[in-house]
Parts: sequence; structure tokens; C-alpha cells
Amino acid sequence: MDLTPAAITINTIATDDVINGAEKGADLTLSGTTTNVEAGQTVTVTFGGKNYTASVASDGSWSATVSAADLALLTDGSASAQASVSNINGNSASAVHNYSVDSSAPTIIINTVASDNIVNASEADAGVTVSGSTTAEAGQIVTVTLNSPTVQTYQATVQADGSWSINIPAADLEALTDGSHTLTATVNDKAGNPASTTHNLAVDLTVPVLTINTIAGDDIINAAEHGQALVISGSSTGGEAGDVVSVTLNNKTYTTTLDASGNWSVGVPAADVTALGSGPQTVTATVTDAAGNSDSETHTVTVNLTAPTIGINTIATDDVINATEKGADLQISGTSNQPSGTTITVTLNGQNYTATTDASGNWSTTVPASAVGALGEASYTVTANVTDSAGNSNSASHNVQANTALPGVTLNPVASDDIINAAESGVAQTISGQVTGAAAGDTVTVTLGGKTYTATVQGNLSWSVDVPAADIQAIGNGDLTVNASVTNGVGNTGSGSRDIVIDANLPGLRVDTVAGDDVVNSIEHGQALVITGSSSGLAAGAALTVVINNVTYGATVLADGTWSLGVPAADVGNWPAGTVNIIVSGTNTAETTTTITHPVTVDLAAVAISINTVSGDDVINAAEKGGRFNPFRQHLRRGAGANGHRYLWRQNLHRHRSGRW
Repeated sequence: MDLTPAAITINTIATDDVINGAEKGADLTLSGTTTNVEAGQTVTVTFGGKNYTASVASDGSWSATVSAADLALLTDGSASAQASVSNINGNSASAVHNYSVDSSAPTIIINTVASDNIVNASEADAGVTVSGSTTAEAGQIVTVTLNSPTVQTYQATVQADGSWSINIPAADLEALTDGSHTLTATVNDKAGNPASTTHNLAVDLTVPVLTINTIAGDDIINAAEHGQALVISGSSTGGEAGDVVSVTLNNKTYTTTLDASGNWSVGVPAADVTALGSGPQTVTATVTDAAGNSDSETHTVTVNLTAPTIGINTIATDDVINATEKGADLQISGTSNQPSGTTITVTLNGQNYTATTDASGNWSTTVPASAVGALGEASYTVTANVTDSAGNSNSASHNVQANTALPGVTLNPVASDDIINAAESGVAQTISGQVTGAAAGDTVTVTLGGKTYTATVQGNLSWSVDVPAADIQAIGNGDLTVNASVTNGVGNTGSGSRDIVIDANLPGLRVDTVAGDDVVNSIEHGQALVITGSSSGLAAGAALTVVINNVTYGATVLADGTWSLGVPAADVGNWPAGTVNIIVSGTNTAETTTTITHPVTVDLAAVAISINTVSGDDVINAAEKGGRFNPFRQHLRRGAGANGHRYLWRQNLHRHRSGRW
């Protein structure tokens, strides 16, 4: 009789007594041990409602295989396996081993990352939290991988509520390239059932760069622009078409989007521009791309509504262009509060002239004599316009009168018959006359024998002056001309003359017209001149003293009473421009001295002639061809060049004092 008890055990099933999904899909080995059981004895195993047999090995162990097909029939839940065995003496043993089946995989999800599944530059700089949830048990480990240039792995622990989260540091995010990246999260439940999920993540670390263009052309809003709509524009790099641009000016915001070229613009309504106050205004523009990357820029624009000042000075000293001034260049000047170099546009008679301000704000421009000469007898408005650096403009106007009508002077007969005899030469002689085109109080200048006398125009426009007897006697016998001139209030000068004779048995000297017209021009100024004259009451051979420009010359009276002398070219060349007096003195046999003064004008200005446009347009049409017209009305003046027209025309011309012919 063998009373030693037999024993049997069942080892842990599936390593943890839990059959998970993966294990359920493969054959399963059930094993155990026996004690006091001979090798070869049969072990009967009941598992999942089915019996399986095994043989005891020499070491007392046993094992049986459950097919995957049988395992597939198992349902989740708790169960037990039974094993029984008998030794050869008939002693039996059995064992029960509990296990469970858990073949359901857990679930896992990844929440939206960075609120929109796009990581922008600012979010990358701060690091990003990746979170989610799972049905795996609390305490299980979630592994998250990010396919950056090198795969980065992060781990989290499942919380009691199934949530989990990890933080991806800034350094890892900043290493990412722009584009799409994949996050993968995996977890195993306690049974070892795995779960995983992927999540696409866009990375956009490129921050767009925004610029604001110059506003209103010069970053200044002037008075004219202040009443108009304003366009503010710029560009952006690193952005994409459709990215939003917000522009703020004076606490108002305007929005637009980038075009395909990266350009943008917004319109500011005229009412909003008008509401801007003077001084600097700040424009702020912000561009934001789809990822939320943004860039802001500021730009200063100045509102300048102050118009510049400008004034025009008195023109031609009295705002009247007289005959003399009409034949010369005309200076128009004024002042402005603008800086040196500012352009002033001056308009007279439809023609524009330019000037620039100096450091003191003064300006002047020259209207050429040809343009002045083209003015009619009328009042003209001169305008001057200035524009400041902000584009604000202002203008001034000034009236000027063109008045070239010359006054007239007439002389009454001298000594009743224009002959001063011996008796009359012994008393003062009155020279008188009338004026026209002048006014009471104007001065009449009378020249006789090289001496000058003045008279005042009376209320009835008459005038008179007394020439002392001594002056008449000093002139001596001979013919001479009394000249009288008057200058009216606008500066126009008219003259008249009267030929008289002194026949008083007195010695006398006369100087002939010098250089043909008593004018030494620029050509004659470089040549020798012959001065001639006549005498009466002086003996042949009488010596004469001639003084010209402080140089004394001698001459001798010839048998016929004439005399002459040569002035060398060098001396003539020393004569200054203006009036040069020729003073001739002589003594007769009675030791009576007579002196005569003869003025000569030295005019060194070059002489030029110009011709107006013929027939208004340099074209003679059929009507003009059949009628009378004056083709050659122009100014002959000194100091100008010819205008290039050439004509062969034989006509007697009359030259006015103003230079017109």
C-alpha cells in the first residue's frame, strides 16, 4: 500500500494570468508540475470548457497546448483552468488556476495642438503642450514621438480621468522645418493590449516682415491732401496672399489683405483724413499670417496745413513802367518765409519766370527787355506763386502800369524873334514855354551854351526861367540851340528845342556835333576823334584852350573862324560812360574871354535790333496778303541780341525814345 499523496500545480497562464488580444490570437501553452507522479502519467486539463491532455515528464512537469482557434472562442472575463493527475498507485491530485481574458484594446486620442494644430513662431518660442486621453488604466505610460529631423520621444502617465499630457520644449520645436509633421501617441493597457494614434501638426515658424511705403508722396499731408482720401500702402515678405493687414491711424482701424505679390493698400476716407490734426501722426500696420505669426511696423506722417507766405515788392520803384524802363530788363522781387533755394514762379503777361529764395527769404527774377517791350499801355497783374516742402501753395498779386507816353515841351520865341541883339544881351532873357503830359510842380530843365537852368511847371502847364546877361555874353555871338526837357511823375521824359542867334557884337565860340550825333559809341570809343567848331569876334590865329575829361588841348582859330583839334584814341578810350563836357575858351583882341561848354554822351552799350513775330504767327494768310499791315514793329535797344530773322526791306523807319521802330 502506497499512501504518499500525489500533487499537481498549474503555472501562471500567459505570463500574467491575463490573456490579451495578441495572446488570444496565438497558440497558448498551459504548463505545470507534479509531485509523486510517475513519468508518463496523463494529466487532464480543462480550459475554456475543453479538455486537453499532457504527459508527465521525467522531471514531473507537464504542458498542453491550446490552439488559437480554441482561444478565439474565449470571451473576456474571469475563468479558471483545472488540471488532474493520478499516480500508478491510484493516488490522484487536482489543481485549479484562475485567469482572465482581456482582449479589448484601449483607445487613445491626441487633442488639438496649439489651438489650431499649427505651431507658429511665438508658440514655438514658449514650448507647446500636447495632451490627450485614453481608456487605458491610470498609471499606464503614454509614449509620444515627433518626427523632427531626429525622432524625439516624450512620455506621460495616464491620470485617473484617463487624461495625459507632455510638453515639447522650445529647442525641439525651433529645430523643426516649416511644413507638416506627425505626432504619434501609444499606450498599453494592463493586459498589454496596445493602442496608438497619429496627429498631423503644421509648423510655420516664418514670421512675415511688413513695410509701410512713403505716405502722400513725401510723408507730409498738406492742405490740399488734407481734404482728400488717402491711400496707405506697403508690402510684406514671408507672408502669403490673403494674409490680413490691419492699419491704425488716429484710433481708427482699416483692414486689407496681401495680394499675390505681397503688396497691400488701404484707403482712408477723406472725412477721416480731414479729422487729422496738425503735427506728426503715427500709422501702425500689422500683418498676421494663417499660422498667427505677426509683424507690426509704425510710420510717421506729418500733417502740415500752414501755407507759405509770399510778397511782391514795388516794381520799377513806383509800380509804373515808363518809356525808359520799357526798353530795359525789369527786375521783379519780393520776399517769402521759405528756406534758401525755394522756387518762386512769377507770371507777367502770360509768361512765367522763376526765382529762388536766398537765406533771408528774398527773391528776384528778371523779365527780359523784349518781354517788357511787348507790354501794351495798360495795367498788368504780376502774380508770384510759392510751394513749400509740404506741397502747400500760396500766391501774391501786384499791379503794375505800363505808361510810356512821353510828355511834350514847347519853347516860346526867345527875345521875341529868337535873336538876341546887343541891347538884349545886356539884360537877363526869359526862356519860357508849355508842357503836355506833365503836371504842375514837375521840373523843366533848360540847357543853353553848356549851362543848365531849371523851372517849375505852373498850374496852367507853363514854365519860365531867366538866363542872366553875364551867361549870354559869355556864350558870345553865334547860332545855338536852347534845349528843354521835362520828366513827368512816372519817369517819362520829353524834350523840345529852339534855335536862336546871339548877334550882339560879342566874341563867340561854337562846337560842332561830335562823332556825327554827339554820342560816342563803343566802336568810336576806341578810335581817335576830331573835334571841330567855329568862332566869331576872334582873330585868325587866336589860341583856344579845350578841356575834355580833365585833359587840356590847344587849338587855333583859322582865317574863316573855324578851328579843330585831334583827340588821340587813348584819350578817347579814357572817357567814362555818361556825359563828358567839351569846354572851349578863347580871348579876343580886347582881352574879352568867351567860354562854351558842349556835352557829349559816351554810350558803351552794344547796339542790337530784334524783330517781332510777323503778322502774329510768322504766316501771311490770304486776307493779310491783300491788306495793309505793319510787319516790323519791334524795339531797337542796346544790350540785346538779334532774334535770327533776316529780311531785305527798304523803308524809312522812325525810332522812338523807347527803342521801338
